[in-house]
Order: sequence, then C-alpha cells, then structure tokens
Amino acid sequence: MLAMRGRGINYLHTLKAANVPAELIKRGQDRVIDASLTLIRERAKLKDPLRPLVLGGDHSISFPVIRAVSLKLGGPVDILHLDAHPDIYHAFEGNIYSHASSFTPIMEGGYARRLLQVGIRSITSEGREQGKRFGVEQYEMRNFSRDRHLLENLVHFRDAKYIVWKGVYISIDVDCLDPAIAPGVSHIEPGGLSFRDVMNILHNLQGDVVVADVIEFNPQRDTVDGMTAMVAAKLVRELTAKISRIHGTG
Repeated sequence: MLAMRGRGINYLHTLKAANVPAELIKRGQDRVIDASLTLIRERAKLKDPLRPLVLGGDHSISFPVIRAVSLKLGGPVDILHLDAHPDIYHAFEGNIYSHASSFTPIMEGGYARRLLQVGIRSITSEGREQGKRFGVEQYEMRNFSRDRHLLENLVHFRDAKYIVWKGVYISIDVDCLDPAIAPGVSHIEPGGLSFRDVMNILHNLQGDVVVADVIEFNPQRDTVDGMTAMVAAKLVRELTAKISRIHGTG
C-alpha cells in the first residue's frame, strides 16, 4: 500500500486480510453479493427467461449468480463445474465467500440439485470430505481415460422425480485446461483437460443450459500473444452458441 505526500511516495506496510477484522470482511462481501443479486434480478425483468453468461473474476462470483438464478427460476439447478480444484472448502482461510469455498454455500443453500466436478487434479482431504458430504460427483484427471465416455455424453433432463429442477449451470474455470494451452491463470496445475476434451463435453451435453460463467483468466500471467485470452474468448463463444441453439435465439 502506498501513501502520497507532496511529490514523494511513502511506503506503508502491506494490508493483508489477516489484519482486517473478519466481521468487516464479511459485511463487505455481503454487500457485493447483495449488489450482484439485485443486478441479476433487475436484468431478469427485461427478458424472460433469464439466461446470463457471466465473465470473471475469480470463482467467488458463482455463488451470487447461481443463488439469484435459482431464486428467479424457483428451484435448484444442476451444475457442471470444470476446474482443476473443487472449490468446496468450508471456509478457506476463514472466509466463507472465498473463491476456494464458492460451492459450499451453493450446496448448503439448496441452490443446486446435482454438482459434477470435472478436471480435478488438486484436491485435499477436506475437498473429498466436503464432496461426500454434499454428494458431489468428482471426476479427477487421473481417471479421465476411464470416465471420458460418460463425461462426453452427459444427459440432464427433467423427470417426475425432480420436477422442481430448473436446468443446467455450466461453470468453467480456465485452469481446468492444461497450462500448455492456457497458462494465463492464477493457479497453474499441469495435467489438465485439452481444449478438445472441453469442447466434446460441452457439445455433447444434453440439457437446458440456463446460466454459465467463464472465470479465473489472469491476463498478467498470459503469454505475450494472448493465447489464454483467445482460448477464454473461444469458450465464451461456444457457451453462447450452446445456449442460443438450445433456445432458438441464434
């Protein structure tokens, strides 16, 4: 943190989250979440049905988005989550709204019926325990060859047993991809999905996609020619086309 004094610059100590009272952090994050919910609700009035495509930011943005959409649609959604990490800590570093805890409040709040996590290759014992607690289907990269056929032929549909289910939410953390093709992320994990793997999963998915996000692109870590930016833009394009084809808007 810097302080300006006249024409000089005085260096102060770095402000860390540990130096800020937890209650103050929570109040600030609650305000951001409430603002996100309000924005989505207001935009939803312009066109029905609401089908947002949200660009991050880190994964903490997913909670207010899916909460708002679930409340708007009147029921839980299914989540297809592509990521190197499960992001399901109870409260990462004491923060319940951390990017590494985003799916915990989603599951605790009943905003999702089913959560599939694909591309996982960095997971702790807590991540696995939380997965079991919420009945999460976690597909790790070490078993991708075995699981490929299932993941490339996902079917999400309404049936009599789940009449309150409202559709599919696709969340793509760019670090689900191997860093050889997407190095511009904050948390690099080798051994990820290829771009074609992701395309096969998206193209073959049968389901009513009601919301999607593409998050965790970090331009400061991208290549000089913007390779990750190009890949992220392609993901946005494919998701837009997926939603448009399903709903006949494109």
